[in-house]
Amino acid sequence: MPTLMIYGIVLFTLALVFYSLSVWAGWFSKRLKKWHVYVFFIGLTLDLIATYLTYLSIGSIVLTPHATIGFISLFLMALHVLWATIILLRGQEKQITTFHRISLIVWSIWMFSYLSGFVLGMAKII
Repeated sequence: MPTLMIYGIVLFTLALVFYSLSVWAGWFSKRLKKWHVYVFFIGLTLDLIATYLTYLSIGSIVLTPHATIGFISLFLMALHVLWATIILLRGQEKQITTFHRISLIVWSIWMFSYLSGFVLGMAKII
């Protein structure tokens, strides 16, 4: 397996940890907090870097079903971070206390992408 791909896999997994931490912390607290947005952003950044490393490793964008859902989930993550930032800046209490519902939907889509990549990667190894 190419070195860049290994780095990408490690960064995707770190993105999973950070993004999951922020989503589930928000879910359990039922309140969007500033640190959640910071951790969302770290997860998004790690995912972007991992996607770029994967692109470099493969040498092109290959639009497989996995790649398509991956790009969709990456776009949704970016919107998610942006929307969380806007909600906190506006300080609207109703949105601060209901944002966790949107987070879980975006996280679920991202998890499907992550897991499909994991399964496809394992299939190549086995």
